[in-house]
Amino acid sequence: MLSFYINALVLDSKANEDGMIDVGVSFDKSSNFTTITVKNGEQMQLKPGSFQNLYAIKPPTLDSRASNTVEKLQKLHPKLKNPSELSQILDFYFAKTLAPAVILSHDKQLISDLINLLSESEGVHIINNIDPSMYKMMKSLYDPSDTPNLRDDILQILHADEGALVAVELSCHTSDSQLQIREMIEDTPSMTAFSTERSALHKDGLLFGVFVEGQITPEIESRASLVI
Repeated sequence: MLSFYINALVLDSKANEDGMIDVGVSFDKSSNFTTITVKNGEQMQLKPGSFQNLYAIKPPTLDSRASNTVEKLQKLHPKLKNPSELSQILDFYFAKTLAPAVILSHDKQLISDLINLLSESEGVHIINNIDPSMYKMMKSLYDPSDTPNLRDDILQILHADEGALVAVELSCHTSDSQLQIREMIEDTPSMTAFSTERSALHKDGLLFGVFVEGQITPEIESRASLVI
């Protein structure tokens, strides 16, 4: 995360115009702020969030798509928790830094609205309302080749639009449903026994918005970027 912010600040400034990059990073224990400074004096301040993610408080966001999405979401959900952190997670998502971004909530409408708002952003494709107990996450070796499944749905989008971003709405009504999605939200390429490199599902550029009914299992919580 620190490297992401340093890169963003350097690219946004004229700090590297002579080919030299001079960056300083300091931590203030009393305020819990991390400050990045480039040689021309430009700074960025970071603060740890609820999941110990570093998020920018000055400037607050880097990608206008992230801030625009959160602003619209706040109008629909005035009591939205952690809007600054959510904006930063979306920044990481648009930059394809998280692989994947995983956002959890006990509010089904909130997750649905978030995914639908992301569809208004350039380059984002969405898949709505997937219930893992009703729809396969991936087909098995013995399934017919045309068996509908989420993994192939995502790959179809990515193959049709190279460089696309995909946001998926998942609804987990049971703890078993949460376990069923774990492979999808792992931060490693999704491979199966019959996969080729072309059919491997790489997770950068993917966001999973997960509605959880009841208690969030440790297996899913450990994969979360943020809970809202």
